[in-house]
Amino acid sequence: MSRHKARQKALERLFSREFHSENDIQYSEKEIFEKDTITASDLVESEKMTVDDDYGEYILQTVTAHKDELDGIIQTYAKGWDIARLNNTDKNIMRLALCELVYPKEKMAPSIVLNEAIVLAKEYSDEKSARFINGVLGAYVRSRVE
Repeated sequence: MSRHKARQKALERLFSREFHSENDIQYSEKEIFEKDTITASDLVESEKMTVDDDYGEYILQTVTAHKDELDGIIQTYAKGWDIARLNNTDKNIMRLALCELVYPKEKMAPSIVLNEAIVLAKEYSDEKSARFINGVLGAYVRSRVE
């Protein structure tokens, strides 16, 4: 599993948490991870899969622990937008990216994090959302440099 795939899985789980409580008997987050089949090439890279699963888990746990703080950052830089009215997918993509920027597990260039957020937005939302997310995250990154 690649880092991109780990981010996708974390995003799917974060999104699902918008609608399901931990004790919801109709739902299990394990379903998200079990829906993909493992190929022979995946087995060859089993050690890398473990590392990337750990990375996805780090994102999930860190976003969950700092959700209010990350939402505050989004609210600050999403000028004229009420965070409660933002699309849940876009909001979770920004939370995920801010997690990697504010609480990095490893040093990564902000441009890589922003690019990954844009790719996720194009995959899970649309071009308009990708531009919005890029604007919010870009404003945050620029404010840290100044």
